Amino acid sequence: MKQLENSVLKFIQAMDEYPKEEAPVHNNGGVRYRSKLAKLEVDEKIYLSPELIFFYKHCEIICNIRPDGYPLDCTDIDLGNSPLYLYPADKLVRRQEGFRWIGSEKRENPNWDPNWLVVADKDDDPIVVVTNEENSPVFASYETSALFPIADSFSAFLDALSVTLEIIHEKYKGEIMDEETFDIYDDFIEMVKSSLISILNKEQYANNFIDYLYG
Repeated sequence: MKQLENSVLKFIQAMDEYPKEEAPVHNNGGVRYRSKLAKLEVDEKIYLSPELIFFYKHCEIICNIRPDGYPLDCTDIDLGNSPLYLYPADKLVRRQEGFRWIGSEKRENPNWDPNWLVVADKDDDPIVVVTNEENSPVFASYETSALFPIADSFSAFLDALSVTLEIIHEKYKGEIMDEETFDIYDDFIEMVKSSLISILNKEQYANNFIDYLYG
């Protein structure tokens, strides 16, 4: 788990070093390292892999609160164009609705493996960790379409997020789009892709990751 520990610490540092801009919610969410391991409160229907158990025990996800005081179920990660929403362990069961459980009666989706766990989303497109496979590989999807791979481990996924945040906020100062056309800068995409290939070890994974975030 040493590699995962390093990835978790790097991710928390990236989130702390590159805070979110002001948004429709108070800027009070985020992540922080737990000095004492937490006892996880997870619904019995949710299976966490060893990697996710380690992550949630060491990483406290602090949910945002709207200006009207309404608590949200997630914190958000500033990606330069739109946020990625990350969910704490105790909110995971609700986030599976629409994927594992469907309809007003919340019946089991016959086309959804119970070991596919939605841990984050962007524009309602899910990030899914496969919890019954070694190293917890990570996939993404556009709404409920077929899953596609973006990292062969949860550790690599965190590293990919961290380096993307670093490029966005250190190299581009949060401005990755043309102010007139709103197109994302080509050189930004190339820089991210080059970094992701070295982390994810597969160009297809890097392309999938970029398409998901910026396609």
